[in-house]
Amino acid sequence: METTANNKLNIYDYLDYRKFLKDYYDFQKKNQSSFSYRQFSKIAGFKSPNFLKLVMESQRNLSKSGILKFSTALKLNKNQSEYFYHLVLMNQSEKDHEKEIHYKSLTKIAPHTKRKSLGMDAHRYCSHWIYPVLREMIELNIFEEDPYWIARRLNFQVSIPEIRSALKFLIDEEYIKRTSSDTLEVAEKILTTPDEIASLSYRNYHRQMLHQAEEALNTIPLEDREFGSVTFILPENAIQELKERIKQFRQEIHHWAVEQSSTNNGELVTQLNIQLYPHTKNTGRKKQ
Repeated sequence: METTANNKLNIYDYLDYRKFLKDYYDFQKKNQSSFSYRQFSKIAGFKSPNFLKLVMESQRNLSKSGILKFSTALKLNKNQSEYFYHLVLMNQSEKDHEKEIHYKSLTKIAPHTKRKSLGMDAHRYCSHWIYPVLREMIELNIFEEDPYWIARRLNFQVSIPEIRSALKFLIDEEYIKRTSSDTLEVAEKILTTPDEIASLSYRNYHRQMLHQAEEALNTIPLEDREFGSVTFILPENAIQELKERIKQFRQEIHHWAVEQSSTNNGELVTQLNIQLYPHTKNTGRKKQ
């Protein structure tokens, strides 16, 4: 739990407002033994003496007027109050597009030094399919660092400015790096994102993949794709085992793909959902 120079909790360290409230309560209790839920409710103007506890334990949500009262009781300044406002609404929203709106507001309000630790770069990485695809493309033996070449190789449409921006982002955030010979290579980087943002990022990413799969069904030749499904009956307690089997299958496929790329030249960036289709086209030309 990080504190600022004046020994207070830093709201910008949090993407879960309930976790912030729990840490706030523990911090106040540690430094002021007389602090209580009743005292906080009195300062905030709530009739319920344990309203803070109910909110902390997810038994109550905060209304917009409640957010303002909490900001006052927490002694947040104007910028911190605005961050807390969007943080609460992002956490409490049930619709992803609403979460996305408030998350974007947080990225603008949070100090630049905090954005990386909050997983904002990882969220952007999952926000558009071009980032992970482009990261894989640079491993192709025929890769050319030319946005027009990249655009011609893709099976799905993306603009030249978007490609340029994606390349810059991947380099700036060290997903890929430039070698001494002025070529690009994948950097060793594991994506670590706070749960709240990981959940939102991955749901958005999978929506894009589902949309692409629908497009691939109409545009990719049958011999280059594989779509299939199976319907069966299972006992409810077998679902977790099935999920583990699917995860194990994905890991096996991933290890197999890495082995294939290390023993043979990589030629196609491929997506498996499980609908199989190529992201890129193979011209057959080899890099000299």
